[in-house]
Amino acid sequence: MSLRFYLLFSFLSVPAVNASQFYFQLENDVTFNEDGNYSNGMIVGWESTAVPFESIGVKNWLQGFLFKKQYSKQAWGLKVSQRMWTPNEIKIADAQPDDRPYAGLLELEQHAAVYSGNLAQKSWLAVGVIGPSSGTEQLQGSIHKIIGASTPLGWEHQIENTATMQLAYEIDYLLLRHPALFNSQWEISSFSHSALGNVRSELNAGLTVRWGTRLEQSFGRLSSHFGHVGNLNKVTSPHSLLFYTQVKAGYRFNDLTMEGDLPYESRVEFNPQQASATTGLSYFFSGGSLTWSFNFYNKEYLSDTKQWHGYGLLQLALSL
Repeated sequence: MSLRFYLLFSFLSVPAVNASQFYFQLENDVTFNEDGNYSNGMIVGWESTAVPFESIGVKNWLQGFLFKKQYSKQAWGLKVSQRMWTPNEIKIADAQPDDRPYAGLLELEQHAAVYSGNLAQKSWLAVGVIGPSSGTEQLQGSIHKIIGASTPLGWEHQIENTATMQLAYEIDYLLLRHPALFNSQWEISSFSHSALGNVRSELNAGLTVRWGTRLEQSFGRLSSHFGHVGNLNKVTSPHSLLFYTQVKAGYRFNDLTMEGDLPYESRVEFNPQQASATTGLSYFFSGGSLTWSFNFYNKEYLSDTKQWHGYGLLQLALSL
């Protein structure tokens, strides 16, 4: 409880002087009539306005080390997130050695970003806890009680409490951008995303396709990183739409959601070869935006009988 209070206090203590956007994001696999693997994610975040690079200085050592001043805009943000993973069958009270274990993760994360019309760089630093202290058992139980879903019975067998730290870095490069109908544009870009930490370390590469308006002013704001929301409200027109699709493939070196300490002997091995795809739509209105997406990923452990899983994402962002 003390760690959760500290993370919440740290988030609420962010000064609002340069703030331009708060957002809330919910992810859940009920969209695909599932209730296992990656089951639920909740995020509350804050994002600064993107401003000329020289005007706000260096926000953290990662930004000073990785970002160069020739890029035009920089921004930073903070978020608190809670994620949970469960076995495919949550009605079983006993341990399930051949299915992925219960795991809950609570994180506080800061990011810094630099954007231009054809190149973008982003870095993240997150600290948190995986295990009972994350509070995911209580959250899932409450949600399932409210909606009348099956009661999860196996949380006593979850990954035990472990402090976590994650670093991540992503770079986007524009490949193609062309005008389209109704004064819109479409573009194709490539990206690479790297993560290092005791939760997950991995290397990924992928492609992004976007269709909308004023794309050169919002390049790189969309990210494959979990829960990242670049501020688009100041660079898009009210009552406009943005369609996007991302595909990604990579290699995972470790996965604490399956390799962490457990009160039983698990026979599950994580799958190092990973792939995912996302397709979504954002609607921008005066003072905010609403985003909905469908997300797919291949099996995360080798003995999983299903090759693919999915979840839906709903996000509300409000300008200050």
